[in-house]
Amino acid sequence: MSLDLELETWRKDWQSDAEIPADLRRRVERQSRRLRMAIAGDVLVTVAIGGGALALAARSPQPDMLLLAAATWSFIAVAWAFRLTVTRGLWSPTAIDTAAFVDLSIKRCRAQLKATVFGAGLFVVEMAFCMGWIYRHSATAKPLATWLFGSVVNDLVWLLSLAFFGILAWHRGKKQAELAWLESLREA
Repeated sequence: MSLDLELETWRKDWQSDAEIPADLRRRVERQSRRLRMAIAGDVLVTVAIGGGALALAARSPQPDMLLLAAATWSFIAVAWAFRLTVTRGLWSPTAIDTAAFVDLSIKRCRAQLKATVFGAGLFVVEMAFCMGWIYRHSATAKPLATWLFGSVVNDLVWLLSLAFFGILAWHRGKKQAELAWLESLREA
């Protein structure tokens, strides 16, 4: 069922019946499962990336590895602080009625829109740090501009970054359209 038809069905159900439309309930439950899976993924990334950075720093004689580990944990801490702040109050509806389920869906949409902006900013900062750190530790004496755009590995990084921002823009557009429909449903 398309988003437009599903939301129109919800609107009719909402206006004609006090019971929560089954599609709306399933949608909120699906979002709740995805929210729990995202938290589990964040824990996995924290353990793997954060633990890996600490392990590298502990085994490496280079003092700069401590800087890399500290930066990694700083990025992780900022990401967790954002995650915990933006997901506050998004776990369940405030009441068991259609209006509460729609309001929860709207809050979740807005949180995902905030997350796209945060994710883009964090990605840029992390890439700037990582690329600078790698450049500083590379054996090459190439000028920065030549190094940034003159190797297959870096070109792959730029292509993957472009893909990341393309997917982020697509997701943001999808969530903006969903938010507009949810708000129109609430106003009806």
